[in-house]
Amino acid sequence: MALLRAADPLPGTVTRSALQRFLLWTLLALALVGVGTVLLARPLAEQIALRDVATRGGGLARAVVAPLVDHHVRAGESGPTSTLDYLLKNRMRDGSIVHMKIWTQDGRVLWSDETDLVGHTFPLDPDVANLFGSEEVTAAVSDLSKPENAEERGSGELLEVYAGLHDAEGAPLVFESYWTAEPMHEDEAALLGRLALLGLGSLLLFAFMVLPLAVSLARRVEQGEADRSTMLRHALSASDLERRRIADDLHDGVLQDLAGFGYLMGSLVEDLPPEANRARTIVGELSTGLKRDAEGLRSLMTDIYPADLAEGGLVPAIETLAEQARASGLVVEMHLDPGLTRSGLSMAQVVYRSIREGLRNVVKHAAASTVLLSARVVGHDVVISVRDDGVGPSRPEGLPPRADSTSAAAGHVGLQLLRDTVRDLGGDLELKAAGGGGALLTVTVPASFADAWVRRVALSGGAARATRGRPRPAARARILLRS
Repeated sequence: MALLRAADPLPGTVTRSALQRFLLWTLLALALVGVGTVLLARPLAEQIALRDVATRGGGLARAVVAPLVDHHVRAGESGPTSTLDYLLKNRMRDGSIVHMKIWTQDGRVLWSDETDLVGHTFPLDPDVANLFGSEEVTAAVSDLSKPENAEERGSGELLEVYAGLHDAEGAPLVFESYWTAEPMHEDEAALLGRLALLGLGSLLLFAFMVLPLAVSLARRVEQGEADRSTMLRHALSASDLERRRIADDLHDGVLQDLAGFGYLMGSLVEDLPPEANRARTIVGELSTGLKRDAEGLRSLMTDIYPADLAEGGLVPAIETLAEQARASGLVVEMHLDPGLTRSGLSMAQVVYRSIREGLRNVVKHAAASTVLLSARVVGHDVVISVRDDGVGPSRPEGLPPRADSTSAAAGHVGLQLLRDTVRDLGGDLELKAAGGGGALLTVTVPASFADAWVRRVALSGGAARATRGRPRPAARARILLRS
């Protein structure tokens, strides 16, 4: 059974991810609007309630209190005081007003529905003292911590109104009234409902109208990703097919001819007369050269023939590369992430080609004794590295930006072609001096670069993220076919 294969496509992955993000942001916006509505409803309701009780409290002071207070009430005479007492307490029967007081300018309670307070003097707040001699009205949510508010503390939240007035004889007074906060809470609930209907309803309507556009855009992006992935897959497959064709041509053409020439050389040596020593030596050297060239071509054919990653798997293929490097005298250590065996055929091809090109450069140019191969999943990326203890890279600043005659002479064309391929996949390649000597080749590829067709199991458990760079379609097809 195949250890690595291209998984079935995952239709709708991009669309589902986009819809999930859209719904998440919509819910977040709804939550923010809801919280904002709650925070806004309270001060609005309070402002409306205070404006209402200020109007009503000021009207009560001017219409009832001002005409009825004179020097008789100030003196505490029972008749005039009883009339005032009756009218004000009658106004309290509907429950909207909880307590009332009439203050003189020296801080004395002239009248109160709480008779125990009448005649007592209390310090006045500056804002209350400033109302004497004016017709101004102030309203606020009551602070019941003052001594004169002892009776109001059991009534819950109240709205207090202070109205400046002049009595029937023109003396300045302040009328204080405490109003229940129930209308304010009712207004708050009504406002909350209306604002929620307006804000949340508008947002939901907008989301409903935008949703088809979001789905359409997500599907177009998904189709683009699918087309890109298909092109990458075909390019990678075409590269393998081209390598197989070249290997087959070498095996069936040049290698067969060289083998035939080798047999002919052997027969020619046998047919030479004994005294033809010079000719025998030349034919022997030609035969040896033909055998050497045939072995070199067989080795080259083995190198260019793509490993069967779909059937054999990634780890055995890299083990084969390591054994070939060990045959040249290198000590090879390997550290491969077990998760790579589930990463799909496409990622396996990238890992294999990166390690193969890295090992090839170490064998040819590094003069190293040890090489460390590593491939691991790091977050949303697959990081492949080849580190040796050799002479280090010929260019301390790394690879040139593009292949040229200088890089060809330095033997880095293969690495540059690999870098272009990796960048087309959204990754990058870096060659630099390793700490302690030698060179370090690092290839970084997004684990989800072909998620629509590469694999079913996500390497990192998350959705595919955006790649680092936009692919160049024409360059991608050209470079991958040459890799």
